[in-house]
Amino acid sequence: MTVSDVQQRFLATGTGRWYAGREPNEQRVVLALTVVVVVAILWLAVWQPISDWREMAHNRYQNAQAQLDWMIANQERARAVAGSAPGDGGGERSLLPVITRSAQAQGIQVNRLQPEANGVVSVSIQGQPFNDLLRWLHQLQENNGVTVLRLAVDAEQRSGVVNAQIRLQ
Repeated sequence: MTVSDVQQRFLATGTGRWYAGREPNEQRVVLALTVVVVVAILWLAVWQPISDWREMAHNRYQNAQAQLDWMIANQERARAVAGSAPGDGGGERSLLPVITRSAQAQGIQVNRLQPEANGVVSVSIQGQPFNDLLRWLHQLQENNGVTVLRLAVDAEQRSGVVNAQIRLQ
């Protein structure tokens, strides 16, 4: 297919006939505007999104590199802190998984866990059988050394089912 074939096909269309009916000065203006519109469309639809994506990827790379540099710089300090006091400071962090795992094992649905100061955790339980709740609390004390600081139990309309607010340490 040659350029003259493409030109003949274009002139056979309605737009081509309209373009051919214009004066040469008008044809140059229409051609220039067409080129400007095509370049603008290519810029907005292709180049700009690629450029934006490249910039975002570069920013993500720089952020990841900065985070890696920080981690490498603080690696020794983190190891020192982790190994310095195995029994201190970790109570709050280790108590949450103990509570959730044991509750799941006992079939108790915990509605809310809220860490508080000094390693205390507030637990909210709703609509659970009273005997299962007591069994779970006993298991927490016996197997995991968790202490019940406060227990508030309210009965529901269904027999044997309660809501409870518990503070554990």
